[in-house]
Amino acid sequence: MPTLAEEPVSALIPDLSTTASVAVLVVAIIAMVSRYMSPLRLTTILIAVLDDAGDRYMEAHGLGTPLAAETDALYILQLKVSAIIEETLHNSLSWRASIGDFLRGRTFTLLLCIQEVQVFETRIKMLKESQLRTESNSNPRAMIFLRRRGQDRGQYRVLA
Repeated sequence: MPTLAEEPVSALIPDLSTTASVAVLVVAIIAMVSRYMSPLRLTTILIAVLDDAGDRYMEAHGLGTPLAAETDALYILQLKVSAIIEETLHNSLSWRASIGDFLRGRTFTLLLCIQEVQVFETRIKMLKESQLRTESNSNPRAMIFLRRRGQDRGQYRVLA
């Protein structure tokens, strides 16, 4: 009966455990990236970001901030987001189409769209701050504007 030498077997065990742990780590990283970068998950983030931007727009509009160019920009963004969301949801019905969506770069399209909406929201915030500053400078008797952060999403309140 042939016997195995103990040296090669003992040398193989540490290498096997290192190889297996690296393989498990690689699989876990791939699973995590595919989960967090999946187009369907990014679609829900895009919807939430667009809703926040719409709320900021309505808040600035309520203060009387002139928003003519931003109204058109919001409309165009809403149409673009709607088309992207519709196509992503349609492709999510089939796992083949979903994988194809991921491989064709839908993730990057969604990330770019999220960034565009966030830039729009930042422009609205800047216009709102400019409007508040203009109102406080135009009244020489000084209504003092104290801004306190709201409890929900960092909204400003104006106190007289």
